[in-house]
Amino acid sequence: MTTRENEQEIDAYIRRLLWALQALPHDERLGIASEIHSHLSDCAARGDADLDRAMGKLGSPDALARSYVEEYELAGAVNRSSPATLLLNILNRGTRSVLAFFGGLAALSLYLVAGSFALIAVAKPIVPAKVGAWKGAHEFSMGITDAPPGEVHEILGYWIIPVSIVLGAISFVAAGKLLRLVGRRLLARGKPRIAP
Repeated sequence: MTTRENEQEIDAYIRRLLWALQALPHDERLGIASEIHSHLSDCAARGDADLDRAMGKLGSPDALARSYVEEYELAGAVNRSSPATLLLNILNRGTRSVLAFFGGLAALSLYLVAGSFALIAVAKPIVPAKVGAWKGAHEFSMGITDAPPGEVHEILGYWIIPVSIVLGAISFVAAGKLLRLVGRRLLARGKPRIAP
């Protein structure tokens, strides 16, 4: 290919990349496009084979843009205080990353546990006979039930409310910390890189 044809091919790639990066702020888009353009121009200067190899490694502009957008969204979710946004972002990556799958699943489980403890704390004053922590000879159970298990006695009474609030808060905070840890690990692993 001639130099002019290489430039046209690079320009077409960058146009498609910029279009696919619309979800990012203007300065981010331009910075990414400039970096990719510079990389491809350097490869083109070394020959057609180097340019073809570089474009092959980068993949389609849409796929490359998707990796940058996902990276940007994850970084924003890790740095914001919205656990739902971060959880959804990590679960979205669960099909491509074992860490995201198990980290998201563990955090979701912790959020469900926190919700269960909150439900116990709210339900105790409403239906006190059906909410509690029961201990028998060889068993222990805690929660909300239609009828308490046989031959057991309730051990916490109304103390179950503060105990549930504390355990729920611990579970909620632990889930948030786990999500941020997983998010940071994913960010450290997954930065889109330009191969030389």
